[in-house]
Amino acid sequence: MSRNHLAWVLVAGLPLVGACKPHEPAETQAESAADVVPSATPGEIAGVDNNNPSDISGAKAQAMIDDVTIGHKVAADGTMAEADQGDDFAPGDPVYLTMKVGDAPAGSQVKVVWMGPGEAKIGEEAKPVVAGEATMMFKGDTKGWKKGDYRAEVWIGDEKVNDQHFNLTDKSGAGR
Repeated sequence: MSRNHLAWVLVAGLPLVGACKPHEPAETQAESAADVVPSATPGEIAGVDNNNPSDISGAKAQAMIDDVTIGHKVAADGTMAEADQGDDFAPGDPVYLTMKVGDAPAGSQVKVVWMGPGEAKIGEEAKPVVAGEATMMFKGDTKGWKKGDYRAEVWIGDEKVNDQHFNLTDKSGAGR
């Protein structure tokens, strides 16, 4: 048998291999998007696992968290005025992170992971979205942190939806 003939036989036989595979039962109960309540997990998981409520699609996660803002002061309503936004802080100054969560289902876990120089994880905090809550605020306590480049990762479920970069600098450069 020639090589070309053998190649054609193999290619023609491939669909038959797939046809012999056992069929898996169909899902009996589909979850609606409103029924999925993501919880904070340690890292992003590729794909979507319908048996794991914390595993949501990236697009769905992005739609749940909006307007992530970093700055120096938060208003009583949980928002941050433009004048209070900025990414330069002095060591010891609090770093505030606000976001809109009105499209996230109640009970969803939103997590912020604080990363320091050299990509070292220096802290994390997770909070559930409360029914009717429009905004959420996290506060980074920089006491004991050294000058340098930092970032805050925002997660919902197993999806990272935002990164906010900031730095700790001399008092003269802070507040911007």
